[in-house]
Amino acid sequence: MHVSSFSQLKNFLLAFTFLTFLFAVPFFASAQVGNECSFSRTLEMGVDGEDVRCLQTFLNDAGYVVADSGPGSPGNETSLFRTLTQEAVVAWQQASGVSPSSGVFGPQSQAAYLLALVTELETQQTALDPVTQPVATAPSPQVAGVSTSDSNQAEREAATLALEDIVNVLVDAEDQIKDADEDEQAELREDLQDVREDFYKALLNFFGGDYDEVEDVVSDIFEDAVDVLEDAGGESDMSEAEDLLDDVQDLFDDIEDLIDEAEDNDADVGDAPDLIDEAEDLLDDAQEEFENRVYRQVISDALDAEELLEDARDEIDLVTERDAIDAVEDVKDELDDAEDEINEAEDDGKDVDDAEDLLDDAEREIIRAEAAMDDEDWDDAAEYAEEAEELIDEALDAIGGSDEDEQDAEDAVDDAWDEYRDADDEVDEAEDDDDRGADDARDLLDEAKDLLDEAEEAFDDEDYDEAMELAEEAEDVIDEALDEL
Repeated sequence: MHVSSFSQLKNFLLAFTFLTFLFAVPFFASAQVGNECSFSRTLEMGVDGEDVRCLQTFLNDAGYVVADSGPGSPGNETSLFRTLTQEAVVAWQQASGVSPSSGVFGPQSQAAYLLALVTELETQQTALDPVTQPVATAPSPQVAGVSTSDSNQAEREAATLALEDIVNVLVDAEDQIKDADEDEQAELREDLQDVREDFYKALLNFFGGDYDEVEDVVSDIFEDAVDVLEDAGGESDMSEAEDLLDDVQDLFDDIEDLIDEAEDNDADVGDAPDLIDEAEDLLDDAQEEFENRVYRQVISDALDAEELLEDARDEIDLVTERDAIDAVEDVKDELDDAEDEINEAEDDGKDVDDAEDLLDDAEREIIRAEAAMDDEDWDDAAEYAEEAEELIDEALDAIGGSDEDEQDAEDAVDDAWDEYRDADDEVDEAEDDDDRGADDARDLLDEAKDLLDEAEEAFDDEDYDEAMELAEEAEDVIDEALDEL
């Protein structure tokens, strides 16, 4: 690493604190730093409370003295936020980079306060433990009793990642709670507060170099944080990754069985074996990443593996029982829908005799498909279902129209052709005048002509609804062409 674990955590904490500043947090209650306060509200002119006394003590200890003598002076801090306190806060805000430096000790100031504590802890620990120095620095002297071994480094890195995972979940939980019902928010915030307190205790152990203790507790803290997130209606990266990994693993097992079945039946499996090997490598990587808590990468690799497995399934030339069942069920649904549509057409006065005959043929093919299913002949079942589907399509195409529909379609197509001819004349004139939009208009007009040709074909096939739709679409394109001029 080229930065210390402490710096990583400090950056995480800064982002985390700005998102969680609205709630009381006993920040580092047992930390060995100059002054630790718990803030649950904004401190400003006129407020009274022990949190003000703690703030005054912090300011005095940090060199931003509230008063040289009397009330507010070191050792004589008060619970009242008045002018002297405000002036000391302004001085501290200016030095800490808090803007605006208004003297109001609100969320941004409280975040800066927490960061100051973290920085002080980092400074103290760095002085004791040379391992926390960046790798690029010269070797530091050894300190008796402090391990600088690779194992100690690995423990610190593992603890860092674990704490960062908790921060991520806490931030997500906070965002999710904001969208929860008002009645649930109070309870959720209380649960989240409990998790935060445990998190800060673990963080203190980290800064104290007790990485084993951190490892002992972070799993429970993480699970508690996830519980709050999910109670608030969210989903953690861990849960999403775990569910996806399980689903893709199940798909892998299914495809593996499918390949075995295909090979037993001398069916062509194409590149499926190679694809499933690639998917297996990705799943192995994803499993390792899950153990290392790199959940977003788990999701990415699992999705890539899923895509490979689906490609492998497409390579296998084998009709399974599931495929046959799905094909027959789907075509039966299509038959029901087609019967409804043909009945409606008959009610509208259309000629449906040919359509009904074709639908009867389709129904017979479905009966054959079901018989093949009973004989466990999945290939034949799928073929009969496909033939039935084609007959259903023909039946729908064969629905005739009434005389009124025919006349409406003919009028629509004729009107569209009239608009096309008028527009063609305008585009010709624009081309003669070197109109910059003439080329685009001509392309659109060619597109409209193709649509009108299709409309005439639909009319000849007695598909009057289709003819009218194509004519309307052609008119829209003609309008676009004229807009280009």
